[in-house]
Amino acid sequence: MVRAWTPTTGSRITAPVITHRRDLMAQAIQAAASAGGPTSHTQNQADGLDFEDAVRAAEKARIALTGPSGSGKTYTALSIGTGLLPEGGTLGVIDTERGSASKYAGLFTFKTMKLPSFEPQALIRALAVAAARGIDVVIIDSFTHFWSGRGGALAQVDQKTRNSNSKNAFTTGWKDVSPLLLDMLDAILSYPGHVITTMRVKTEWVIQENNQGKKEPTKVGMKLDQRDGIDYEFDLVGALDQSHVLTVDKSRYPTIEVGSQHDKPEFAFGQTIAQWLDDGEGNALGVMDYARMAVDPQQTPQQLLNLLADAETAGLVGAAVLDLGKQATSLGALIRLMGSGARVKDPTTNPDGIRALRIRLEQSGQLGALVPGLDGEPTKIGDLIAFTQKQRHQSQQATQDADAGRSAA
Repeated sequence: MVRAWTPTTGSRITAPVITHRRDLMAQAIQAAASAGGPTSHTQNQADGLDFEDAVRAAEKARIALTGPSGSGKTYTALSIGTGLLPEGGTLGVIDTERGSASKYAGLFTFKTMKLPSFEPQALIRALAVAAARGIDVVIIDSFTHFWSGRGGALAQVDQKTRNSNSKNAFTTGWKDVSPLLLDMLDAILSYPGHVITTMRVKTEWVIQENNQGKKEPTKVGMKLDQRDGIDYEFDLVGALDQSHVLTVDKSRYPTIEVGSQHDKPEFAFGQTIAQWLDDGEGNALGVMDYARMAVDPQQTPQQLLNLLADAETAGLVGAAVLDLGKQATSLGALIRLMGSGARVKDPTTNPDGIRALRIRLEQSGQLGALVPGLDGEPTKIGDLIAFTQKQRHQSQQATQDADAGRSAA
């Protein structure tokens, strides 16, 4: 008799029992069909919450390379990134390492952006610019700087704590900085291309046995120099040692096994990942598709609401994009701003609604933000509101004067 284990209790169940349960399920489905009820896993509930068939979408790589100084993180990132590139694609490096990536310009073809300070907001803007420039693979070298570098998260927490009355980092500094870190992470995970980050590890010298069986001091990585748990967010995490050997600590890619070691990974390593990722279904809209639709002057308020809902479902509202003023923002914020502009232009929006909208935008400091004007050209939303209110007032006054003239006649 065939036996199986239940995953919850470990008790044995026999094949006849399984067959009986399948018969009961078939009877239940038939009963539902006879009653006119749903019989499929893909039936939608009234609130939109339901199960549907799982489909593996074509995705983009999210890779983290960790290691001590001198382990080859930058070179390895460039090698893997070149392997990930589609034909004719562009590789870009967000460089926090004083131009260290440019030392390999003769070996790899890539564009570079050097950042003078390392606020999380600066990385969000850098990713927005990269998306606008069509960078297919972006390397953040290194991601550690946005945690512990000049202007990074730790520095901002210290500054905000010193400036507070309570001097309590948990009630002041982290309260303000934690949302910035979440925004930065959203920008990374929602980027429309592949992303590779390098991260430093804090090191110590330990005595280890070498290949000849002799004891020698060796520098080894002990702790990641980044926020605890950040490695959970990446699909592949690899640790490099001083011999440039990459050990895979985490992998969601079936073609790259956890625990596998790769001596000086080259292009083929990235190509293997790219081939598996590209094998999924790739018809979904991307970040830049949503951004282009958002700034279309012909979009109505309802269409933009629907666009926002679609972007939320796709998990892309945190993606970093540039608005019409070339300022970095999130995709969700861009769609909401364009929705506000569309409401101002919509003749069905009542005057009270426009006044309330103006107050909200003023409180959030957005009156100077650009939206498509009545002629479709970028216009400050504050000016659009003022012009619309004036136009409506003049129209209302003209109607009143015409009514008064008819009454006098």
